[in-house]
Amino acid sequence: MKFEIGGKIVELDKPAQYPYKQGVRLVQAKEKTATGIVHVEDFKLKDGTFTFAFVDMHDSDHTKLLEFFVNDTVGMLHKFDLTDDLGIKREMRFITPEISFTTNFKGLWEGSFQVEEQL
Repeated sequence: MKFEIGGKIVELDKPAQYPYKQGVRLVQAKEKTATGIVHVEDFKLKDGTFTFAFVDMHDSDHTKLLEFFVNDTVGMLHKFDLTDDLGIKREMRFITPEISFTTNFKGLWEGSFQVEEQL
């Protein structure tokens, strides 16, 4: 996982263990036929948000991520490029006002944040 802004690149050391989930929005379409029959269909549309969940994050990745959030993007202010483990690059912005991590019983970090794709 690679974060980029203004020529600065921050790459996490152990990115494969940090999964993300893309947000979806539920939409319902209704159609009424000439005979009065109503057809209803449900759709799931990707809404452009991603939630990253971090478990057992090492100190080096924790420090890099927090420095990027605080110093480079200034929280939710600046957009940045995010390249995931599949090599897909997206322009993003943090939509979580703060990143909060706690240490687990192994002494490693865990926490989460959300970003939104900028279209």
